Amino acid sequence: MHDINLSVSSGKVNWPSIIRNFRMSKRLKQAALAADLGVTQAMISRWENGESDPPERVKRRMAELVQDAFVVAPAPTWVDLVTLNPGIEFVTDSLGMFKAISNGALDLFGVGREEIEGRQAQQFLGGDFAATMDQVREKGMFQSNLAFAQSLGSLEINVASGMKTVLCDFIHWPRLSEARTVYCVHSGAVIDEAAYTRRLEERGDRFTVRKTF
Repeated sequence: MHDINLSVSSGKVNWPSIIRNFRMSKRLKQAALAADLGVTQAMISRWENGESDPPERVKRRMAELVQDAFVVAPAPTWVDLVTLNPGIEFVTDSLGMFKAISNGALDLFGVGREEIEGRQAQQFLGGDFAATMDQVREKGMFQSNLAFAQSLGSLEINVASGMKTVLCDFIHWPRLSEARTVYCVHSGAVIDEAAYTRRLEERGDRFTVRKTF
């Protein structure tokens, strides 16, 4: 458990900021917070504007509210973090369905999240990457036989505006869900031809794997 250090008697605590940030994080109106604290909405406004200092009982109650909010707030899941990623990242299951897709990949594909998640990856992705997904499956990604795989090659993206092709460097690694289902996380970057040639020479193959045993 994490501790929030809000010494209610300390003059170092920025109470206007604490009260305002807590209220906004919980999406509360001033009147709703006022009802919890047993004061008027006008008092909340004065405290947030720094016009007056909250009494000690209010400081103690605010410390409790902030502590409780911090402790019970759900941590972002790994799926949440994938979707927030500004880079190119997406998750597929053993059937090749999109489980999650990052903001960066959505920008590259030029589609909305609702248009792609839950659908077959092969409807949108082609080129060398399509064969790579088959190799990842054949090498045992979804049986937990791989620590990770790396791939270089073309990624054809089929979107409403047409087909576009880019060169990409991907790492593919397994992730276990709470239901003990293995998913594959694909994290990649668009590269130019010079980088593609250099990395291919370094690795010796477009597709390499690291086994778990």
